Amino acid sequence: MQSSSLPKQVLGNAQSGREIVQDFCPLAESLEWELGQQYLRERGNKAFISDASPVPFVINNDGSLSRQAAEVFFANLLAAEKAGALENEIYVLELGIGVGLFARFFLDAIRDLCVEHRKDFYDRLCYVAADRSRRMLLDVLRHGVLGNHCGKVRIRPVDAMEPDKSLPYDAMFLKKPRRPFRAVFLNYLLDCLPAAVLQIDGSETKQLCVRTCVARGVRLPDSTDLTPDQLRRRAASQEQSSRDELLEVYGLFASEYDYRPVDAKSLPHGEFALEYGGRTSKRLLHSYGAIHSLDKLLDLVVDDGFILINDYGQTQTSRDDEFEHQRFSLATFVGVNFPLLRTYYTERANKKWMEPAGDSRGIHSRLLGHRIDSETATRFLEQFSDSHHEWLQEPLSKARLCAKSGRFELAATYYREAIDRQPGNWVLLNEVSMFLTFQLRDPKSGIDMAKVALGLNPTCSAELWNTLGDGLYEFGRTAEAKSAYQKALAVNSADVRSRYNLAWVHSREKNYFEALQSIAEAIAYDKTGEFRDRLLQKQQEVIAKLASKNQQDYLLLINLVSKYAAAEKKPEETPAAPAAAHSN
Repeated sequence: MQSSSLPKQVLGNAQSGREIVQDFCPLAESLEWELGQQYLRERGNKAFISDASPVPFVINNDGSLSRQAAEVFFANLLAAEKAGALENEIYVLELGIGVGLFARFFLDAIRDLCVEHRKDFYDRLCYVAADRSRRMLLDVLRHGVLGNHCGKVRIRPVDAMEPDKSLPYDAMFLKKPRRPFRAVFLNYLLDCLPAAVLQIDGSETKQLCVRTCVARGVRLPDSTDLTPDQLRRRAASQEQSSRDELLEVYGLFASEYDYRPVDAKSLPHGEFALEYGGRTSKRLLHSYGAIHSLDKLLDLVVDDGFILINDYGQTQTSRDDEFEHQRFSLATFVGVNFPLLRTYYTERANKKWMEPAGDSRGIHSRLLGHRIDSETATRFLEQFSDSHHEWLQEPLSKARLCAKSGRFELAATYYREAIDRQPGNWVLLNEVSMFLTFQLRDPKSGIDMAKVALGLNPTCSAELWNTLGDGLYEFGRTAEAKSAYQKALAVNSADVRSRYNLAWVHSREKNYFEALQSIAEAIAYDKTGEFRDRLLQKQQEVIAKLASKNQQDYLLLINLVSKYAAAEKKPEETPAAPAAAHSN
């Protein structure tokens, strides 16, 4: 025992030197969790498009997922209409709207399907776009993301843990059924809800707890006027002003983790977690926040409606499961225990839970409802299976391989097929635009393709504006390229690539001062170092050009001065000739 405890004591002593801001407490009650949630609420869509390490959003906002969801929803509408159960007014809820692109592309797809099949479902549809973050909602409105569907969208602030608190009593549902929604979409929402990580060893259960400390090597006076005691008092306070002050210095903190004893029955759905964990794993992610939210949402969904979940997390359970939560920017996410949710809803709640074949993608899709008709189920399994995903990606993968090996014409053929399969995927269109500009050396076509992509997503991607700018620059339309790069900065004021690109524009315009300023700003914003080498190389090029220009200007100045001096110099006076002798 002594040989074991001594190393632990040494390690403990090494960790004990840091100032503690908040002592050990459950993950979902910790500063790390609470400040991360506050950050998402206050940062709005900039958490997705402006941070150095942004929260991932492309996978559920590129248009493909929206189209798949629309296919499933449309099948559900047809089945309900056939059964005579379809409402006159059709309500859909998306909770956790992010940048709003999923809603935009979903509504596009539903409108297209209704035109194709001559149905009036789109005309009868109301899409409720909800989020706990009012800033997120305001950003969607401010940028006009849903402007193509005026009159079809209602923006509402809703807490995912309490959706029943306000939604059923909203004015739009006056004289409507108690359960108004035919579909609910949850994209990367459940991983943001409270959860517990349990370690089960026979009759003893422990819970993952977090202690927040000042990070090693940080001197508080260098970064804040707050003392360790003041930080601790603010951590213990529930005042919003205290949380705001802590969020400002959140980057100075580090977290320590330990498993501490807990009465599992005191946790929400704790008895179920113990029963489930006892037969499946020694370490268990208990997604109790997800269960709580889904239970509330099911009470708002019609009998033949559904909840479509798209999220990340574990899809298999074993006795030796390890758990690691993730951080993106300043927010913390815990993933979802899908097997636990499946067991709860099929064995305890007696609901319908559907999983597609295969789970090889980073995002996992699940369908939940009171009862799910066969048409909806079949369409879900078709659209969200691994085989369908592989079918969508197959020509794109081939195009990339051909482009990499220099077989550009064949790559173009595969890219055309990829667009046929994913016509509304702005990420794909962006890639094709760059291919046209730089591989096929056809910047005019690259410009046209980038404009198509920007028609789908003009406000949420600095990358798209940079791609347009690159095509314009290569085509010689420098002023327009400069405008595109500036619009990229308007989308993401911290964007490094647009500043790097502007340096090229300024250099071409022989405005070397602005070029060096853009490079300096880009270096300061390049926190990951991705552009460092390119920026330093461009800096040296600009400095060399500036030095050459300065030398030429200096020589010209010297030349002008010497000419001016020569022109101004008076001719030397010659001595007067001696007077001629006069003779009489």
